Amino acid sequence: MKDAVLFAIDVSRTMLETPPESGGKKADRDRPTVAALKCAYSLMQQRIISNPNDMMGVLLFGTVQSRFQDEDEHSKGLAYPHCYLLTDLDVPAAADVKRLRNLVDEEDEEALQLLQASDEEVSMANVLFCANQIFTTKASNFSSRRLFLVTDNDHPHAKDKAMSSAAAVRAKDLYDLGVTIELFPISRPDHAFDRSIFYDVCSTAYYSLKMTY
Repeated sequence: MKDAVLFAIDVSRTMLETPPESGGKKADRDRPTVAALKCAYSLMQQRIISNPNDMMGVLLFGTVQSRFQDEDEHSKGLAYPHCYLLTDLDVPAAADVKRLRNLVDEEDEEALQLLQASDEEVSMANVLFCANQIFTTKASNFSSRRLFLVTDNDHPHAKDKAMSSAAAVRAKDLYDLGVTIELFPISRPDHAFDRSIFYDVCSTAYYSLKMTY
């Protein structure tokens, strides 16, 4: 079974904070966004060797810069503001692996420019619709399509019900497309991630809708 995996990694201010110091040997030392990029890099390396026909891509959201498919570095990213398609969904090439490897080096020039959180709130509906477009154009006939969503925000658009509802609709669109959304929640020292606030509600609403038809 061919598999298509798209990482959607949050680049918010809290995701870019350095974890507090700890004496434990297994203590987190990477910023959450960087840790997620390292996971994507590791998985990409493994896929090239073990599953060379599988596709992988990395989408950053919440960034100052914006970029989508076929856009260059001079594009204003009007289609999906604060969404940056780092590597498009495709069979990984050596250049993709090298770019990810360089990006997890926090002294890398591109990392310093790209891993900057936007002052404006990113629309989760746009993030999910962007993912929808990527899967539709790049892996329409794949039997396994998965969105790995990495974030520490358990309540997107808490003060805007319309935007929150729009995000839930886009999540349902992905489910209807056959895409599995796999959430990787990040808890902070001062806040434990509560998936029941938004993400479980989206899933429950979707399956309730399916049961009525």
